[in-house]
Amino acid sequence: MNYSYWRIERLILDAVDRRILQRTTVWDQIVSFFTNADLLILAGFCIVGLLASLAVMLALPNFTEVTEALQQLL
Repeated sequence: MNYSYWRIERLILDAVDRRILQRTTVWDQIVSFFTNADLLILAGFCIVGLLASLAVMLALPNFTEVTEALQQLL
């Protein structure tokens, strides 16, 4: 019996769509990095946190004194 090793087997694609066989360019890799759903969710979460902290700092004029007191307790 002839057993093929699974790491050296290749997937052969029918050339139905040429976009499958095209090589990716650097620009395609950059675009796919920035359109990744995980990155967008993480960036959105960080922006919401930044805006919330800015809103608290503007709403409470003595926010820095309160944070300094809390830091001394910790």
